[in-house]
This record gives sequence, structure tokens and C-alpha cells, in this order.
Amino acid sequence: MFVLLWLAAVVMSAGHFATDVGWWQQSEVVSRAAATTATWAGVVVLARRAGGRFVVIGLFAAVVLALVVAFPEEWALAGAAVTAACVYGVLGMLLTRPAGGLRVLVELVVCVLVGVAGALVVSGYDVGLRPFRFRMLVLAMVFVAAFVLAWRLGHGVGSLGRRGLVLIIGGGLLVVASVAYTQAIREWGSPELVQGLVDAKTWVSTNLGAVPRPIEALVAFPALVWGVVVRSRRRQGWWMCALGSLGAAGVATSLVQPRISLAEGLTATGYDAFVGAVVGLLVVSIDRLLTRTGGRRAQTSTAALARPEPPRFAPLL
Repeated sequence: MFVLLWLAAVVMSAGHFATDVGWWQQSEVVSRAAATTATWAGVVVLARRAGGRFVVIGLFAAVVLALVVAFPEEWALAGAAVTAACVYGVLGMLLTRPAGGLRVLVELVVCVLVGVAGALVVSGYDVGLRPFRFRMLVLAMVFVAAFVLAWRLGHGVGSLGRRGLVLIIGGGLLVVASVAYTQAIREWGSPELVQGLVDAKTWVSTNLGAVPRPIEALVAFPALVWGVVVRSRRRQGWWMCALGSLGAAGVATSLVQPRISLAEGLTATGYDAFVGAVVGLLVVSIDRLLTRTGGRRAQTSTAALARPEPPRFAPLL
């Protein structure tokens, strides 16, 4: 029953998209009420999954979000939108389960769908936001929250190992470099360079229907695929999944730009997931080659190390 209420609230949050295409008519008040309900449901699920006192947290969140609906000031709606994007970004990591082989693609789809749900919820608040700052704020907050959870779930940095630590730091530096490059172009790029990049994005969007997002496609989703596979044997996989939470968070911020339609946003997310799956499976294959000890006995021993985790909506702690 709770899950059905959650899904209904997410769908109703996208009321203005339905109005634009003529599916049904829905007022702004209804969309915002649905968005706050979906945000509250996400907070409750996140608190329960993370092992927190979800009843107390749920009651507090209900009071705060009810005040947002009653007094829809711009700053309150913006804060609720940031909260929703962050909650669904972290949920994109926590709602996955260990998997191996092609089953890992199912977990990637789960993460992507959680991110899409977050994007619909954010759009339901219908508040004016600066897309770049909103995206950076959400990514930063999710990055911190996910790594704090990974510290608890992965039992500290000691479980990570030297190679895993190097790759995680490398992925984080790649994200920082991507953000810094984008900001540098925005602030100090010459008009010719900026126009050239705009023309390139326009060409890609015209020919492919959308522009893939590099952080999600090349860093976050591959890290999630790798982490889910590692989690089937060792807790250190949570560290990779923490980096993967940026994928769901990025998707959750994808519909903030007014010029981005729902179809274009979903198409870009599909490209991100496809590229991320390919790169992630490649990383998993390389990791297995580097860690292979050889022999049938070693393979049997590795299979015996498979570690179970609680069901998808059960507490992890």
C-alpha cells in the first residue's frame, strides 16, 4: 500500500508534463502536494533503509513539508526541491542489491528509475531554479551523504583496498575536473569557444535526440555497476556504489532546465545508462582479470564468499 501511494505521488508530480501533452489537466497545487508526498515517502524509505528512526524522521518531515504546501514561498519550494533530489540520489544507491553477471543491469535500471522518479518529483515543485547551481549543490550533498553511508556500510576505508582506493579517488577527481572545466568555460571561455561547444551540443541533440551527460555516463553509472558486483563478495563495493549515487542524483536534476522536455531528458538518461552499462561491465571484466588467482579451487572459494544482503526495502543497518 505504501509503495502504491509512493508511485502515485511520483506520477502526479509530473502533472504539468501531462498538461503540456494533453493527457490530463492538473493544477499547480495538486502537483506540489503530490511532490511533497513523494518527497516524504522517499525520506521515510531512505531513513528505514539506512537503519534510522524512520517513524520520528517521517513525522518531522511530514510537518516540514506540510508547511511548504501551506506557505509556498520560493525559498521553501527551492529547499524542498533540493531535498527531493538529494533523497532520491542517495536512494538510487541504497535500493540496489548485490548482483553478478547480467543481473547487474537490473540493479542499474533500478538506480536509473529512482533518479527519474526524483526528476519528476523535483519538477512537481515548479519553482524557478538556476540549473547549474542546483545540479552542483545536489551532487555535492549526495556525494557527502553517500560516502558517509559507505563508511558505515563498508566498515571504514580499511575494507577498500589499495586498488579500490586509487580508482575511487580517480573517479572523484574526474568528477571534480569535469565540474571545474564546465565552470571555467562558463566564466572565462572565449565567445568563439563557448559558441563552438553550443554548436556541438546542438548537433548532437539534433542527430541523437539528446546530449548524454559525462558524469553519469562515464563515472557514476560504471561505478555503480562495479560496486554492485563487488558487493556480492565484499562490503567494499559500497564505496563504488557511493560514487554511483551521483548518477541517480544527476538524473534527478535533469528536468530543471525549462528548455529540456520530458522526452529529451528521458532520452539523455537512456544514453547515460547504456554507456554506463558498457563501461561498467568493461571495468568489472578488467577487475576480474587483475584479481584472478586461477584454478577451479580458487573459483569455488570465490563463489563461497558470496555475501547476502537484506531485501530491497529492508534496513541495511
